[in-house]
Amino acid sequence: MQRLHGTMQHYPWGTTDAIPELLGLSADELPYAEYWLGAHPLSPATLAGDRLDHVLQTQPDLLGTANREAFGDRLPFLVKILSARHALSLQAHPSRAQAEAGFAREHAAGIALQAP
Repeated sequence: MQRLHGTMQHYPWGTTDAIPELLGLSADELPYAEYWLGAHPLSPATLAGDRLDHVLQTQPDLLGTANREAFGDRLPFLVKILSARHALSLQAHPSRAQAEAGFAREHAAGIALQAP
């Protein structure tokens, strides 16, 4: 077993202490809104010092047979630990078909992946 190290997301709505305390880290004045554990290409966790998305590309057998049969050679989830300083709006995610169509539409329009 190897330790997976997630990535911090510093959004203005985050608290300054809860996530660092959970992880046994020293808090600073930055807002820690989310801690991501997964292979999301914008902020992948690390495994043995390497990006998890790269590890899974080179060693897809780590995903297991059942996962690979159902989802291909990718990790089908992203775990997020959230720590909000105030109430947040509820997020509703589109179906896969809606998401793919929306992504294609935004890509064709030249909208950057990091655009708000």
